[in-house]
Amino acid sequence: MEVAVLALPYCAAASVHGMLDILTTANYCHGLTAVRNAPPLFNLNVITPDDAPVRAYNGSNIAPTRGREDIQPDLLVAASAIESFSEASFLDQHLASQTAVQAWLRALFENDVIMATACTGSFLLAEAGLLTDKTVTTHWRSAGHFRQRYPHIHLEADRMLIDNGNVISAGGATAFIDLAFHLIGRFGSPALASACAKLHVFDNNRQNQTPYRMFEGSKAHKDERIQLAQEWIEQHHASPISIDDIADKVGLGARTFKRRFKAATGETPIAYLQQVRIEVVKTMLETTLKSFSEIVWEAGYEDVNSFRRLFKRETGCTMEQYRRRFSYTVPREIPVPLPAST
Repeated sequence: MEVAVLALPYCAAASVHGMLDILTTANYCHGLTAVRNAPPLFNLNVITPDDAPVRAYNGSNIAPTRGREDIQPDLLVAASAIESFSEASFLDQHLASQTAVQAWLRALFENDVIMATACTGSFLLAEAGLLTDKTVTTHWRSAGHFRQRYPHIHLEADRMLIDNGNVISAGGATAFIDLAFHLIGRFGSPALASACAKLHVFDNNRQNQTPYRMFEGSKAHKDERIQLAQEWIEQHHASPISIDDIADKVGLGARTFKRRFKAATGETPIAYLQQVRIEVVKTMLETTLKSFSEIVWEAGYEDVNSFRRLFKRETGCTMEQYRRRFSYTVPREIPVPLPAST
């Protein structure tokens, strides 16, 4: 099948070159098992908006192998734009500069070309109008911008990959790897995808982004009293907290406070407090060897079992699993006594 990888200005170079590397591996593995002299499974090309090299986010240049109008792909893979992870202004600039590409994508889509993307490439497809009635994912850090910009599109940002048939989206950053193996499994076979994953030493079974997500309470709003409340919660998360007391501290009635807090941050005060405490626990799991009970108590919870259930629901893994995956604190070795000399 004809595959076009679309490289955009300031894209993640790895999401272009890595996609090519993995799909080329699929061609290699396919050649070992297919009929002798069988054509490659994927015929790969790189295209750019103006048929000229684009500068990737890391400063390298990515050159096209074909002209944009000279190819009729079966599958188009759109790379992500790194700078649009967290800044809405970068999104505006990036998308406004790609109107010609968006029109071209619409024409391809109308001719039954399958669209795939990872990370913030979902914004490009949304801007082109290709995600109506679709369920998609994107980088967890860009989820708020996506929902604000496209409230009519169903976003499930916790999921690593979603296949709608003619539109496939993957989560953030290195999720292009998950996307590549999914494409091999779908257009080749699950056995081929497994063989390629083994060659690349990759665990080809990531289901969600929640363990990687970091909570960053939104303070981009202009409600100064709610900002004060957020800061107070973050500074006193370990203490018993009454929402009514916080409302009183910032000079608002309880009902008004809850309404304004939700409007400004997108979270209820209780949910915000829970997310702050979960981030504190995650940091301690990563950086200390304290017991789980001690960590939970220091974060402000008394009921360890209740918090464990909350942690698993919000992160998609247990505290033990999180520590094994992300801890960078190494236990000190216990010295082994030398045998006594005779």
